[in-house]
Amino acid sequence: MREHWLKMIRDSEKRTDTFLSMQIRDRHSDGLGAISVDFGYPDPKLTLFCAATALSVYLNPESRYRGDNAVIEAFDLALGYAERKQNPDGTFDYTPCNFRSGPDTAFIVNRVVTTYDLLVRAASDPALAPLAARLKALILKAGDGMAQSGFHTPNHRWALASALSSCWRISGDERYRTAADRYLVEGIDGNAEGEYAERSAGNYNMVNNEQMLILSSERNDGSYLGYVERNLEMMLSYVDPDGSVFTNNSTRQDRGVKVWLDAYYFEYLVMSKKMKKPLFASVARRIMDDITDAGRSAPDYLDRIMLELDGNLDYGDATAPIPTDYERFYRDSGIVRVRRGDFGFSLIKGTGRFLYFQSGGVTAFLKLGVAYFDKREFKAASLEREGGAYLLRFTAKGWYYLPFEEKPETSDWWKMDQSKRKKTEGPDLEFTVAVSERTQRDGIDVRVAVGGWQGVPIRFEIGLTPGVVVESEAFAEEGMANGAVLVRSGILKAHSGLSAMAIGPAFAEHGDIGGTYGSESRSRDHFTAYFTAFSPMDKLVSFRRVPTVERSHG
Repeated sequence: MREHWLKMIRDSEKRTDTFLSMQIRDRHSDGLGAISVDFGYPDPKLTLFCAATALSVYLNPESRYRGDNAVIEAFDLALGYAERKQNPDGTFDYTPCNFRSGPDTAFIVNRVVTTYDLLVRAASDPALAPLAARLKALILKAGDGMAQSGFHTPNHRWALASALSSCWRISGDERYRTAADRYLVEGIDGNAEGEYAERSAGNYNMVNNEQMLILSSERNDGSYLGYVERNLEMMLSYVDPDGSVFTNNSTRQDRGVKVWLDAYYFEYLVMSKKMKKPLFASVARRIMDDITDAGRSAPDYLDRIMLELDGNLDYGDATAPIPTDYERFYRDSGIVRVRRGDFGFSLIKGTGRFLYFQSGGVTAFLKLGVAYFDKREFKAASLEREGGAYLLRFTAKGWYYLPFEEKPETSDWWKMDQSKRKKTEGPDLEFTVAVSERTQRDGIDVRVAVGGWQGVPIRFEIGLTPGVVVESEAFAEEGMANGAVLVRSGILKAHSGLSAMAIGPAFAEHGDIGGTYGSESRSRDHFTAYFTAFSPMDKLVSFRRVPTVERSHG
């Protein structure tokens, strides 16, 4: 689609404008050729990424930077900076946290290999041949470092394996392939549901997909595409009613971060062609339409599209409907995702914020707080579908230490081996949460039953999107981040713009909403509404999508 192609070029030109204006040109500076943005100091990773984008518009016949010598000069300086900062063993430092970092070196290589291939393809331009030779030398020196390196996180393995595979393809040196095979022998951590180990829908799923695409190409092995296909299919059930990506079950730093599908654009586009899937083409087109409508920048994939698709943004028959009504139970990941048009909900096993409900652009999470022996919140030990409901169960066990049966070796409490003590068991507190869709198909009913010991204070913590208007029969206020209210009765309504939800009925049997003895503080990033009760209890709370004109008591 031509308008998308032109947007991709224009936004890459804007990135190049920034790169050229911010590049350090002081010949006496150690950072000559670099740029300094994110952390206030020069960084080779960011510098080479920006230089790669700049070279893509230099080579693009429809760009105003086509053949502009200013880009060649800037690229030459950036490459010189990277050459100076490359460690003797071939690795690069990632100054914020990792040094002699094989994984960060791999991410650099995976980006600039595309630049190298574009330079080779444009060999008729005499200005480019010396740059191609220097970039090749940098890549292969990096290969030597990566071959001796290690990793920290699951996705690092595939970044290293894919970068080393590129080094093998470029050089023909089997050492690089052998080094890549050391990682690949572990088996890819993508399951049958399409999820990778880190469950990072906001970032690392996409990163892993990129590495699988590179591995498939460099090793001529189509099996890696299966991981990408399954993940992209799964991701279609991770899109909330406002178009954002659900990230609240991630194990990484994107957890709870509001992101969009933008970074998945290239993957949906290229996989629509590789796997002949019109649905993926529809998704790619929708992503770029949404980016344009929202005024966001196009993802930084101009070089990949130029190299791998020859600039072809033809979506073909991109009319397949994108699912907005579905129910998915990902047992391996311990998550349920349900979407019903403009509202949906999620259930997550093993975490405090176990339920999320979204109506349009307004989101609520539910957490059950309790101070019971060493437990501070409900965390479902099991999540199962039974009949017409999802059941989440958790037992908070009571216990007390008993004296040692024999005199310990020390009287210093901190040096005693407390694992050798026997314990008394009980009393226990049993939680069962049943979540079912309402027959009106306007939301969910959440029944919380707590049995076992009596008189235990329980608090329902309902975290709401900050900035919403929160009201009931008795009050109305703007729900500011880090604010809170105890709702004694009635129906609580939260609304913003055309999005609204109703929650209730409310109840308040006690005022213990702060938590005690090390309980997790309320979220600083949400407005929290509290309902409270004592055990034993059996409470039904509904989360409903409602029109903004409906009154709270309606």
